[in-house]
Amino acid sequence: MFGGWRTRPGPRYQRLASALLDAVDRRVLGAGARVPAERALAAAVGVSRGTVVACFEHLVAAGVLRRRQGSGTFVVGRPSWASRPAASGVATLLLRRMAADQENIDLSVSAPTDLRHLPPVDVSAAWAELDGHGLDPRGLPQLRAEVARHLTEHQQLPTEPDDLLITAGAQEALWLLGRGIRPRSGAVVTACPTYPGLAGAIAGAGREIVTVPADAAGADPTAIARAGRAPGTIAFLMPTGHNPAGTVMPAVRRQSIAAVADAGEVTIVEDLALADLTLDAGLPPPPLAALSTRVIAVGSASKLLWAGLRVGWIRAGEPFRTAILARKAGLNLATSAVSQVVAARLLAAVGPGWLAAHRSALAQRRDHLAGLLRAHLPAWHSRLPEAGLSLWVELPVGSADAFAHAAARHGVTVAAGSMACLDGRHGRYIRLSFAEPLDTLTLAVERLAAAWEAHAQDLAASP
Repeated sequence: MFGGWRTRPGPRYQRLASALLDAVDRRVLGAGARVPAERALAAAVGVSRGTVVACFEHLVAAGVLRRRQGSGTFVVGRPSWASRPAASGVATLLLRRMAADQENIDLSVSAPTDLRHLPPVDVSAAWAELDGHGLDPRGLPQLRAEVARHLTEHQQLPTEPDDLLITAGAQEALWLLGRGIRPRSGAVVTACPTYPGLAGAIAGAGREIVTVPADAAGADPTAIARAGRAPGTIAFLMPTGHNPAGTVMPAVRRQSIAAVADAGEVTIVEDLALADLTLDAGLPPPPLAALSTRVIAVGSASKLLWAGLRVGWIRAGEPFRTAILARKAGLNLATSAVSQVVAARLLAAVGPGWLAAHRSALAQRRDHLAGLLRAHLPAWHSRLPEAGLSLWVELPVGSADAFAHAAARHGVTVAAGSMACLDGRHGRYIRLSFAEPLDTLTLAVERLAAAWEAHAQDLAASP
């Protein structure tokens, strides 16, 4: 019944679940049949009892098995929601079913999880500001004015409305830049780890992503300049609120990179999406775009306000701005006017007092999560982030991708480091968002501790 189960994809408990589900499909195990006891099955296939328990829990939650107190575990049959999948799809199918059947805590998305933190505004009144067809590829004038004010007052980046192009989030901004700057020419260079969405944003743009060396201060300016000898090269950097590391680049390193931009051989793209969310006292150094007119900056309302707005922006000089505008108009004519007018209202309400209170609340959540991890998972290692919305955590052993499955089984979704890694060095890292409320973070760490205990047992039992 379990022949060849070890060659299937996924963690061991999922391989066993896949084999058992196939046995039900082939009617080797019919409805009402009793499956072997956990200890007996573990001994028979050479795994820990915890692996078999995890396998059974998946199948019970999926409706394939049923436990009877004092009698054992019995086959119900393949539930009606599951058409026969390939063996490689069983794990995904079961995880999706689990997510529907239990409350899941999602720490994988580095963005606000609700609207309660937003500044109070009368959104209904925003409709009065809309007229005409609403199709301006540059973006609504009132939003460009508010973004310019916000960058000038809160991010130390003097900006005029005409410097800006409004996009459907920073992701579209990167998509446009990858195609609007010397199309299909040159690579995108970045440090590793990097923003997990970068590869998706430039997919199909005819550009390769290559890594440059980095140290605690950030990407190496000399390596960026060397890479820029190839025409059309773009360097993607996140100096304030690096995602996922949460670092803030010091002023001296920023000045060195601004000098590389001024030399004109490489186009520097600076991601400011998390630059508002510095969590420790004092202002960060000015952004690269404030140090060199040749730096293109991108930003977003997703991290500060709400990702569902899908509002971002590009701050660029000529001739870049005109080239990018042509791409934007051809792609989707314009960003949603409704989202833009709501974003303008919200940004107008973001003042120093609100911003300070929001940063303080996030710093409290960061410290709460970090403290819980030290107490419950002391073998995990992380550096307290200076900015952003997440912790970048190194696991002591094993694969983060494998642990992500174990965490999902215990009701917590985490982002494995492979999503942000380009050179294979971060296979043991996970990113944990601290955007959730304190009590939710507490429950999440309790579940993660249980998941790690089960995962460690599986690792210990591995041949």
